[in-house]
Parts: sequence; structure tokens; C-alpha cells
Amino acid sequence: MIILIHKISNGIFKVEKLFAIILGVSMLFSLTSGVLYRYILKAPLVWSDEVAIFSLVWLSFIGGSMSLKMQNSASITIVMDLVKGKLRQVLLIVGFVILLSFVGYILYLSIGWLSSPNIQVQKSTSMGMPMIYAYLSIPVSFFFMFIHLLDLLIQTFKNGGKFEKVGEEVHVS
Repeated sequence: MIILIHKISNGIFKVEKLFAIILGVSMLFSLTSGVLYRYILKAPLVWSDEVAIFSLVWLSFIGGSMSLKMQNSASITIVMDLVKGKLRQVLLIVGFVILLSFVGYILYLSIGWLSSPNIQVQKSTSMGMPMIYAYLSIPVSFFFMFIHLLDLLIQTFKNGGKFEKVGEEVHVS
């Protein structure tokens, strides 16, 4: 079970990297096209801003999930840098449990929010795209965060809270 969660977390991370590349390219393409058409061809595109905004929203949430996996989230580590041994492991576990609880709660709320009838009928202004596609960024990314945090919590229990970054992956040793 422990190895399965670690493999799932690593697989999700690979999918997130692919999504991040696709979303970054779509933002670049849509914004460049929007500027080109508006100022050079004098025929503005109505969809380019929406594509860029929705891509940015998805990229922000996916990037947040990736930062948890990589242990690159913004944090204040003054206390953790001073603490060693068992106390460090306990503090890491408490931190991961708090984060896991928060992420799980937001995931629960977002699923309930997306299930409401008024969300399912909303359409975007320019493209007429169902807004549920943009709103799905929240539960999808928080589900990914939940898996990454669960993996980190298990690895902390297993290895005493010692992390080392090897390439793009966090290994607990």
C-alpha cells in the first residue's frame, strides 16, 4: 500500500509536469495571438484572453500541487532548521496532518460546490465554454495535493523525517 501511494504520487507528478507544459504553451499562444490580431491585423480575438485566464488558473493550482510534491512551497523554516531527531519528525508529521486536513476539507467543499445545479449551467463570456471545466481545477489539484501529502506523511513516518531532493523527486532517507 505504501509503495502504491508513492508510485501514484510520482505518476501524478509526471501528469502535472505535462499539464504545466501544455498550459504554459497555451497561455503563450493565446496571448501572442491576441496581441498579434489586435494590434497588427486590427481584428481582435474574443477568446484569447479567456484561454489565457483559464490556463493561468489551472497552472496556478497544478503548480501548487507540484510544489508540495517537490517540497518547494514557501515556508518559514527557522524552527525546523534548529530541531533535529524525533522532535523534527513529530513536527513534520503534525504539519503534514494539518495540511492534509485542510486540503481534504477544501477538496470536500469543492466537490459539493461543483455538484450544485447553478454551477453546471454557467458558461464563459467569450467562448461559451461550460465554466465547470475551469472550476474543475480546484478539486483536481486538491486531489493531487492530497495524494502528494499522504505520500510525504507516510515517508516521514517511515524514514524519520529526513528529506533529500534528487533531481525532480523528493526522497525521504
